Amino acid sequence: MSMRAYLIFSYVILILLLSLGMWAVDEFVIDRMEASNLAFSEEGLMKVTTSSYQIARQILTEYGEAVVEDKAEDVVRDLSYLLKGKKSFDYSQMRRDKVLRALCTQEIPSRHGVAGYVDLIDNKGYAVLHPNRDIEGKNFQAWQEQYPIMWDLVRQSFTQPKVKGYYTFVDTSNHTREKFMALRQVPGTPFIVVAVVNIDDFFTPVLSRIRQASLEVVGDAKVRIKDHAAQMDYQVKAAGLVGGLVFCLLALFSGFYFAHAISRPILHLRRGVEEVGEGNFSVSVPERGAREVIHLAHSFNRLGEKLTDYIAKRDFIRDTFGRYVTMEVVKKLLEDQSALELGGETREVSILMSDIRGFTALTAGMAPEEVITFLNRYLGKMIEILVDYHAVIDEIVGDGILAFFGAPELQEDHPVRAVACALEMQAAMAGINQANKADGLPHLEMGVAVNTGQVVVGNIGSEKRAKYSVVGAHVNFTSRIESYALGGQVLISEDTYQEVKDFITVRDILKAEMKGVPHPATLYEVGAMTGPYNITLPEKLDILIPLPEKLPIHLYRIHEKIVAGGVTKAWVTHLCETGAAIGYEGELATWEDVKIHFLDERGREEAGKIFGKVIAVQAPPDGGQEASIRFTSVPPEITLRIREMAGEG
Repeated sequence: MSMRAYLIFSYVILILLLSLGMWAVDEFVIDRMEASNLAFSEEGLMKVTTSSYQIARQILTEYGEAVVEDKAEDVVRDLSYLLKGKKSFDYSQMRRDKVLRALCTQEIPSRHGVAGYVDLIDNKGYAVLHPNRDIEGKNFQAWQEQYPIMWDLVRQSFTQPKVKGYYTFVDTSNHTREKFMALRQVPGTPFIVVAVVNIDDFFTPVLSRIRQASLEVVGDAKVRIKDHAAQMDYQVKAAGLVGGLVFCLLALFSGFYFAHAISRPILHLRRGVEEVGEGNFSVSVPERGAREVIHLAHSFNRLGEKLTDYIAKRDFIRDTFGRYVTMEVVKKLLEDQSALELGGETREVSILMSDIRGFTALTAGMAPEEVITFLNRYLGKMIEILVDYHAVIDEIVGDGILAFFGAPELQEDHPVRAVACALEMQAAMAGINQANKADGLPHLEMGVAVNTGQVVVGNIGSEKRAKYSVVGAHVNFTSRIESYALGGQVLISEDTYQEVKDFITVRDILKAEMKGVPHPATLYEVGAMTGPYNITLPEKLDILIPLPEKLPIHLYRIHEKIVAGGVTKAWVTHLCETGAAIGYEGELATWEDVKIHFLDERGREEAGKIFGKVIAVQAPPDGGQEASIRFTSVPPEITLRIREMAGEG
């Protein structure tokens, strides 16, 4: 059978089958349309309802917050008038004063009942007046562990005149709920007015009414859609029968013309495809026939040029991905082939280096499979954060990472971006350690350094293998800073500090003498960042507590990540969560890495080991030698014991 006959015969059979099938599938289509319309309407109504929920919740939440803050301000104003001019305060007398008690323990109503209350505390956290008299006289610090966010708000109110925020609690029905607190200092007094509400009491009743109304609207819509579907079923069947007959007649005549118009150009296309398959990309075919066939022939004639371009781009992408791995760099190279040339440019960038403290010693006794799992979990999270902040990851050596910001794409805020990235990397260590603990793997501590300066950035290597990297004195200087960063620290250089000082909170300033640096370098420990990133690292207890008696330990010196030997005698005299003061006999050097083991009653090493860095060595007047140790890695179980020994458990 020829192509022309085959097309005509197939076209006629297809039209007949379509005409006969139109009536048979009508019922099925209408049912599907009805179900689809029902689902679409219900989905639309649910979206509108959800949007209404969110808007109502937001408006009523803001209304509730405003009510609480206004109540706190009203109580402060009245209390200032009642206590004006007083120099001292008798809490017992204040609690007997009915006016004061009524003012400072009043209820906060919502539209549907009582939502909260007012109480009065002093600037040390003690409850002076409270609706629950059993709480009066107690310090809110007693609930620090149960409600840490609440205690943090109370603690902020000691130094800030106005504080507000949320914290969660579990009600009597074992449901997690939110409370909103507004704390206001009473001018001229040591007192703080606290207004507290269950914030969802303002919007839960309204949301219930919206939900009920939505269900009623959905039910009514379903009835209307079903009625409309029944009418459409009748109209579609009637119109389909008439239209099908007319369409069959018209299609029969057009089929003859179409078969003739398409068969000849298709033969030309077939011959052209055979030549392309043999590698002749310059082949062309006549552009005649129906419009679609003309377009097809025209597209075929352009196929050779597109295939040539595609092969060239494919080879280019293959070569590019063989030499580069960072997506920012790959994007630049794909846009401009001249970027492949070896060489570089001088540019200011911010360099980030990180390293796990004591990693070699931590993994010394682990199986290779465990080390890979251990390291990949850490690197996976760190690389994810670096990519989110658009860093170029220059190098990963073991547990160490070198990355930079500000190239190849210009980033005006690269110092701020680099410091924020370093803080988020440190903050992510808590989740990594939680997963490690669940798998029975060691606790990790990481040090991070950030430095800003002029470097040479560009393609380094050869025509066969290249790397987009940075070189220069500031890269080495960043490495020096990283060696001073303790576990959990983010240290930045003076140059970086000048760029980000308006956005950060500095916890400590360090003067460090570095190899190859002529003058002592000033380093800054960053604890938090404000602005668009708003990241805060948790603070650790770092006040040394004297121990009632010396605590004997085994102390090992570590050189180049290898245990070099032990100290004959060593003991702890002062201790805290982040460090210790020790006495010893032997030799120790400032900024030297050490490993510490606590001893049991028989003088044997207990399970668990602490890694630390010697930050100071001195000789006391009464003889002997003393050193200050800053811990870089402490297992969680040893942290609990340290808190107990330091009286913080």
